[in-house]
Amino acid sequence: MSMYESPPDGHVSGNGMHELELGKAPQACMSCRKQKRKCSKTLPACALCERMNRHCDYSNAAPPPSSEDFNALRQKLMELESRLNGGGMNPQMSPYATPSSTTLATSDNLGPPVPAFTPPQDAPWQGIQNRFPAIAFLDSDNFKYGGIVVPKPSLEIPVDVLELLGDAATIQATISEYFATIHMWMPIFSQKRLTRNMVNPLWEAGPDLALLFLCMKLITSRPQDGIESSQHPIYVSAKRFIALLEATGAATLLMLQANILVAWYEYGQAIYPAAYMTAGWCVRYGNMLGISGSKHATDLLGRPGTWTEQEERMRTWWGVLIVNRIVSLGSQSYVLNSQEPKSDDPLPVNDSAWEAGEMTAARRAAVGSSISEPVTSFPRLCQAMTMMGKVFSHHYGDEFASEADQFKAASELYAAASALARKIPEEADAEQDFFSYASATALTYSTLCNLCEVYSCPKGNRKSTGKESSEMQIQAIEGLKTVSGTIVNFVDHINANTPLSQELDRISPIIMDALYSAAANYAWMVRESGDEVYQNALDAIRLCLRKLGTRWRNAAEYVRILEAQEFSYAVGSAS
Repeated sequence: MSMYESPPDGHVSGNGMHELELGKAPQACMSCRKQKRKCSKTLPACALCERMNRHCDYSNAAPPPSSEDFNALRQKLMELESRLNGGGMNPQMSPYATPSSTTLATSDNLGPPVPAFTPPQDAPWQGIQNRFPAIAFLDSDNFKYGGIVVPKPSLEIPVDVLELLGDAATIQATISEYFATIHMWMPIFSQKRLTRNMVNPLWEAGPDLALLFLCMKLITSRPQDGIESSQHPIYVSAKRFIALLEATGAATLLMLQANILVAWYEYGQAIYPAAYMTAGWCVRYGNMLGISGSKHATDLLGRPGTWTEQEERMRTWWGVLIVNRIVSLGSQSYVLNSQEPKSDDPLPVNDSAWEAGEMTAARRAAVGSSISEPVTSFPRLCQAMTMMGKVFSHHYGDEFASEADQFKAASELYAAASALARKIPEEADAEQDFFSYASATALTYSTLCNLCEVYSCPKGNRKSTGKESSEMQIQAIEGLKTVSGTIVNFVDHINANTPLSQELDRISPIIMDALYSAAANYAWMVRESGDEVYQNALDAIRLCLRKLGTRWRNAAEYVRILEAQEFSYAVGSAS
C-alpha cells in the first residue's frame, strides 16, 4: 500500500494528508527471534526483513531444528562420551576447526594466536536464490537499454564470519591495521567510504561488505606455526563465504575487492594453484562489472556518482591487472594478456589526492607518459607492471624481421626499464617512504631479470648462435650481474627498514620474485666461478628471504627451492 493511499479505516488530518494506522504483528518475526534482534513487527514485513529483501514470517510455530542445532547436539554428545570414558577421547577435528593451542609451537615471530573460532557448519545452500538477470550475458544490448538493475545480494552473514569479525571495535581495529600495512602498497580502497559504511550495523550494510572486512582480516594475519595457510580458519571461512555469494549471483565492487585480497593472500602464502585461479577469477569478474575501461563493456554497477567512486573503480581494475601478472611470473608469463594497458590509458591519480578525496584538481598521468613526469607510488607500480608486460610481449608475442631488430628492441626495453628502476628509488628516498615504493622498485628489478635471462642462456627462445647472438648474450649476462647487485642493495634497505618483526607487516609479497631471481643468478655465478663475493651476496639474499618467510610463506618456499637446487648441484658434482 502506498503511503499516500488512505487505508480503509484511515482519516484525514488537518493538513489534508491521510494518517496511516497500519497494524502490527503480536510477536517478533521468526528471523528476528532466531537472531535475537529487535523487530519492528510491521506488516506485511518488518523493517529488517524488508531491508534485507527476505521473507518475513510471523507464524507462532517454532523453527525446525537446523543443521547447526544437530551439530551442536552431536558435539555435546561427544563431549559427554569423552567424560564418561575418563577424558581420554580426542574426537577427530572438523576440517574447519582451529587446532588446539596446546599442539602448536609458539613463536614471537609468528604473531598472536588465531582468535577463538566456531567451526562453520553445513552451508545453507537450500535457502539461496540467484536473482542475477541472465539477459546481461545473453543479450547485453537489451540489458543496457532496458533499464534492468542487478539486485543486491540477499544472504545472511554466516555465523562463523560474524564470530571471526567480532564487534564494531574489533572490525575498526582490523581496518586500521589494514590501512597501516597492506594499503601502503595496494591502495585500491577509499578509506572515507569504508568509514562511512561503519555507521550502520554490519548485518544492515550487506554481506559483501562483511566479506571485505573478513578478507582484510585475512590479508593482515600472519602465518601460524603448525597450521597450513590453506587451512587457516579465516581463509576457509572467506572461501566458503565467497562461494555462497557467488551462488546468489552477487555482482558488486566490494566482492571483487575482497577477492583481490584473497588472491594476494594465496600468492603471499604460496597457495597454488588457488592463487592463479583466483587472479583469473578477478579478471573475469572485473570485466563482468564493466570496470576495465572498455567502451564495449556492459556496466553492471551503473554510472559512478562521484569522482572518488570512479577513481576507486579504476584503481580496483589496476589491482586486478597487477595481481594477475604477479601470480603468473614463475610459470605462466607466456600467456599474454589481451587487455594490456595502452599508452594513452590513464594512470591512477597521485596517492595524496586519492587519500584526501580531492579528485577534481588532481593531476593524472597516462601510461605512456615520460618517466621523468613525477607520480607517486601506486601509479609507479602500474607503470612497472606495464613495463613487465612489454617484456613478455617481446619474448612471446612480437615478431621481428631479423635478429638485429630483435636485439635492438631488447636494448631499448632494457634502457627504459633501467631508467624506471633508477627513478623509483630516488622518489622513495625523496619522500622517505620505502615501503610504499618497494613493490614498484622490486617489480622493475624482476622485469630486468626476466628480460636478460632469456638472452643470457644459449638455449633461450632463440635458434641462432651467430655473432650478434653471442654479443647479446654477453650483454645480457652483464645486465644480470648489474641488476643482481642492485637487488643486494635493495635487501640492505629491507633490513634497515625492518629492525622489528612487526615492521615486516608493511612489506609486500610482490618483492619476493626479484629477491629469488637475484639469488638464483648468484647461485649460478657461484657454481661457475666459486667467487666468495657472489657467495656472500647469495647468503645475504637467502637470509633476508628467511626473515620475510615469517610473514609471507612464499619467501620460505623460495628458500626451499634454492636449497634444493644447491643439493642437486652438490650431488651431481660428487657423482
